[in-house]
Amino acid sequence: MISIQEAAASVLLVFAIAALGYAAGAVRICGVSLGSSAIFLVALVFGHFGAALPAALQTTGMVLFIASVGISAGPAFVGNLRRHGAAYVLLCLFTAISGSLVCAAIIRFAGIETPVAMGLMTGAYTSSPGFASAKEAFAGSADAVAKVAAGYGIMYPVGTLGKVLFVQLAPKLLGADMERERALIRQPQSKSCGAEQKPRLRLDPLGFFPLAAAIACGIALGGVTIPLPGLGSVCLGNSGGPLLVGLLLGHLGRVGPVDLRVTPEMVGPVKEIGLVLFFTGAGTEGGSRLAEILSQNGVLLPLYGLALVFIPLTLGFWLSRRLFHLPLLSGLAAMTGGMTCSPSLAALIQTAGTADVASTYATTYPIALINMVVVMQILAKL
Repeated sequence: MISIQEAAASVLLVFAIAALGYAAGAVRICGVSLGSSAIFLVALVFGHFGAALPAALQTTGMVLFIASVGISAGPAFVGNLRRHGAAYVLLCLFTAISGSLVCAAIIRFAGIETPVAMGLMTGAYTSSPGFASAKEAFAGSADAVAKVAAGYGIMYPVGTLGKVLFVQLAPKLLGADMERERALIRQPQSKSCGAEQKPRLRLDPLGFFPLAAAIACGIALGGVTIPLPGLGSVCLGNSGGPLLVGLLLGHLGRVGPVDLRVTPEMVGPVKEIGLVLFFTGAGTEGGSRLAEILSQNGVLLPLYGLALVFIPLTLGFWLSRRLFHLPLLSGLAAMTGGMTCSPSLAALIQTAGTADVASTYATTYPIALINMVVVMQILAKL
């Protein structure tokens, strides 16, 4: 007889899902593989059969991943913003507007109830702030709030996997030279001659201190609520806050004599551990009610949701190439940030072979959060 404590059982579940996910992610079909994102798919299956993990594990994984990405992308962030900032803002706005038009069409022509359609959109965009705003818009009706949650629950995993596949397929379909594409977005780190001549105080050998500081300060920043008169409120949350603080610390490189740089030997494994925790937690959570939501709302709902994923994503990516002439990886990162999807950012980093794409993601991400809050309030009035 085997006796395993509850805490140890959770650890066992995390790494069992991770092992199966890595095995599944290594399978290549027509040159495309899910990579680490397959952990999310395996976790969905486990969640369907009743597996559950503490919410703190998922949050811990997310902040570890997003803060480490922010710190490593920070040195290129300001230069990236100067070069393409206006294009990123316009793309982000277009993504929100085109998605809202598709959502309105689903409500009008497919006869889907407004709360369900809004839930589908927030799930397709994997937007927790948008989801919260949609629920707030129907706070007076428990039935409507439940329908928003149903739409969100069914589309979140579908939307995530759709965007993960998109960022992997687009470079292959376009025959992209990835070495050239990486060179287009690579920027030299800015250095101050005087600063480089002064010795820096390193609080730990690998640079875990700036990562811990970015997570702690980022979570505090993410909890700050910003009121939008007549439209509710918005906050950066546990992903946007650590990402922005990580970018800031990565850009600064130091505060006074304190060294804020991280080493590749540390940041790479931390990103991967963060992904494992995040994907297993999010997957088991999403899989727990997947069959129930499908049986209650019908199999056509995911098809409507896919329209909410791929129409804005494809049109926005086309605009990034044809109108704004952005590099391939910058365009994909802008669309990923515009749809607030951390798992697809992880897939894009793997596909691109560089974390430089995170600076573009971080530029569009805060704008996308505000856009979704506004769009949900407008759609609720239809």
